[in-house]
Amino acid sequence: MPVAIAFSFPGGRFHSTPWGHHVNEGAPEWPPSPWRILRALCAVWKRKLGDDPHVNAHLPLALSKMTAPPVFKLPPATLAHTRHFMPWYKKGPGDKTLVFDTFIAVGTVAEIGVCWPDADLTPDETEALVRVLSRLNYLGRAESWCVARLCLNWEALPGDVCGWLDSEAGELSPAELKGTEPTRVLCPDRATWDGWSYGEDAIRPDPLWNLLAETADLHAEGWTDPPGSRWLTYLRPAYSLHMPVAVRRARTAISETRPKVARFALDGPVLPGLKETVYVAELSRRYVQGVFGRLFGGAVSLTFAGKTSEGLPLTDHRHTFFLPTDEDGDGRLDHLTLYTPEGLNAHERATLDEWRRMRGPGGVLLNLVWLGLGQPCDQPVLTGLSRRWRSVTPFVPTRHYKQHGTKRDTCPPGQFPEVVLREEISRRGLPSPTSVKLLDQCALWNHVECKETGRALRWLEFRQQRVFGYGRRGSTPGMGFIIEFTEPVNGPLALGYACHYGLGLFAPMHDGDTP
Repeated sequence: MPVAIAFSFPGGRFHSTPWGHHVNEGAPEWPPSPWRILRALCAVWKRKLGDDPHVNAHLPLALSKMTAPPVFKLPPATLAHTRHFMPWYKKGPGDKTLVFDTFIAVGTVAEIGVCWPDADLTPDETEALVRVLSRLNYLGRAESWCVARLCLNWEALPGDVCGWLDSEAGELSPAELKGTEPTRVLCPDRATWDGWSYGEDAIRPDPLWNLLAETADLHAEGWTDPPGSRWLTYLRPAYSLHMPVAVRRARTAISETRPKVARFALDGPVLPGLKETVYVAELSRRYVQGVFGRLFGGAVSLTFAGKTSEGLPLTDHRHTFFLPTDEDGDGRLDHLTLYTPEGLNAHERATLDEWRRMRGPGGVLLNLVWLGLGQPCDQPVLTGLSRRWRSVTPFVPTRHYKQHGTKRDTCPPGQFPEVVLREEISRRGLPSPTSVKLLDQCALWNHVECKETGRALRWLEFRQQRVFGYGRRGSTPGMGFIIEFTEPVNGPLALGYACHYGLGLFAPMHDGDTP
């Protein structure tokens, strides 16, 4: 079975400079070189999964099968650039130089497909590769935020096919070359990629592969091309970088598949604390409704409001979840995710396209940095197919402990929150949990590095009551849990009181994660 990977760029940009070029030449790499992709996978392995015995045992075998030239599927894209002056100090303190930052502009939910047709991975090798892909945050330069996934249906992935020219088999006919343009792509050399060609002074990686050599050592020894690599000529469609792409306005275009997730990064002089999650979510909802009304003559979005046209609350949790999150583990909210199970229509997408600031708790101005629209599978922090989920905000029961009557609770009061949690899971139609474990505190988690920060909050420190609304809640304080289901569940997963405002939020746990 062939191995295929799909990359998307939530920021709408792919920054990379081909080997042998300067950044000011304005010649970005397209398609991404297989040499770059394999080095990125190795970087994630060594930096984030170096103590994972499964990955250590099986990823090298998987990589060895991915050193053959792959085939690409390229989405519509265009060349773009920014210009800015950087301090140079060559002629004095005020001296500056003009810098061109060229990049590939792609749709925020468009995917680049990479397929190795002859690679046949074992289940263990596939699992090792999936673990690495789930932790790959960028490709190319650090600002090229990416989401990588294993593509199980290569044929269904849209895009123009880009294959390589086998020079040993001879030139292609003019008919086959029509409508294409050649581009040089750096690929691994199957014979030498895992060898070692450097001197004694070079930093020696583990394992001792040319693929893992430091770029500084390569320059120090005067190599023109990285040892273990080779150049291949790929034929990409002639229009692949000339088709105009409205990166900003593409978000508001009507599509057959409505986007369900909108992502923002929060920026401001003082970010709100994680303990104010429900307050920030409520403020976000009010601001979004205000922008919608301003754009569309005072109209109300039922999806954002969570109410019918008669003012009755919507049921079945089909309206928008406003989910602020702390993704670097510093105890302050730095991202905001809007999840709408029914998808966002054109007016709602236009509203989010317009929304760029709000006032947080205490009146502090917060800027919203747009990260993109997509589906739940595009959101790396709150989603992901997993059997185990852990609380990131307290779960607050929606009813009281019943001591009397025919429907009284027979469990001890201390087990009551777990009973309500199981009831909520059942009402949502989720698989029955095999275990529900109580968490004493909320451990702060760095989602970029996939590890705990060593800091923690007590569940009682969180604001557990809405500020602008009431809702049905019990008198029991919120608590945290680890839920293990009988089968994998996809998120976002938010349960209990104020779940549309960030309370009762759970994050997926991967193998090796500890609460």
